Amino acid sequence: MREIVNLFTERESRDELGIGQVRDALSDGLWPGTSTLFTRARYFLFIPWCYRAAAEARNDVDKATALADQNERRLIRGLLDAGEQDGVIGGTVGMAVKNLPSALYWGGMRAHAVLNSPTLSRDDAIAAEVDRAHARRPIAADYQDEAATAWHDGAFHSTLPAVPEGFPVTVPSGFKMSHAEAAWLRDRMLASSSDTMLEYALEHRPDVESSVPWEDSVLKSTDGERAKVLEDARLFSILMNGAALVYNLLLAETYEHEGFDRVENPVDDYRERLDRWAKKPNLADDIATWDRGAFWRRVLQRNPNVNIRSRRFIDDWLDVLGAANLADLAQNDDARTFIRRREREHKRTQARLSNKRLLQAWLGSSGSSPLVYRWTQMRTVIRDIHDGLDRADA
Repeated sequence: MREIVNLFTERESRDELGIGQVRDALSDGLWPGTSTLFTRARYFLFIPWCYRAAAEARNDVDKATALADQNERRLIRGLLDAGEQDGVIGGTVGMAVKNLPSALYWGGMRAHAVLNSPTLSRDDAIAAEVDRAHARRPIAADYQDEAATAWHDGAFHSTLPAVPEGFPVTVPSGFKMSHAEAAWLRDRMLASSSDTMLEYALEHRPDVESSVPWEDSVLKSTDGERAKVLEDARLFSILMNGAALVYNLLLAETYEHEGFDRVENPVDDYRERLDRWAKKPNLADDIATWDRGAFWRRVLQRNPNVNIRSRRFIDDWLDVLGAANLADLAQNDDARTFIRRREREHKRTQARLSNKRLLQAWLGSSGSSPLVYRWTQMRTVIRDIHDGLDRADA
């Protein structure tokens, strides 16, 4: 239950107003091949090692599959015994964890060519590793079928560092990557992230504790296309946060009107937050000068199937802001009516403003935090890689 709560409170999974497709397109533009479910960088090696160790110990695919699953579960205890706490997938529930690391990282392993072929499923991967370990399918030298060759070579990149002795029962270095491991993962990611913020962050160590990427003293010095994507992300986060705050203010007012009191003084809280939002430097200029046409071209290049209603909502909200007195947004009838209508359109019978049961269950925040585009997770992953590169063990 704690892991489920964390999923909804920390990882931008709440999409109360239907802007998730645009958020994810911007996130992919900044950090391709990543996910809010990532915790630590070394899982990109742990997972292949779990599979490879299983395949080398079992020459039967079904038995190797079962052992690979067991290896991922044993890894939890190995990391905890090494003193790790932050970022251990399954660290709370132990071997009973439902979502194994491979399920969370597989898309990233495809994107960054940790896998020999992006078409390999997890079942395919263990079979390919068994073939590799036990030479079950010799391939003629002149056989040019690329997929078959990849299968014969195993599931993972040919330069994958060797499985450490005792893994996964013992992981003495925990999440600490050696220089060689960090360089290997950096090279995989650089090859698949040209001209993105991920490439820049892998080449220039970001700040330790920057809360959003556009305030990071290192990242904001970038230029070119990735700087434009970062600026789009900044503006979209700030301006759509205004919509989220108005929505939560409406919830707070309705909540107090119905006599619910588990959340203390929510109306005052959201009025204060809207006041602070309206005082952000250059906010009116940002609204007036943002090149929305270029923004949409970048978004639709990443995801041409963005819902047309979501596009209309975003554009119309920006028009509402352009015509509003920002300092008085909490009392703006046009903004309030617009957000009410959007919730009803997007959530229908699940709209909290008209569903008393759902309103009573409100905990004081429904998607009210600014978007950070996976930065919370990527800051840690990138730091792990830089820490490894700084180590002397080549």
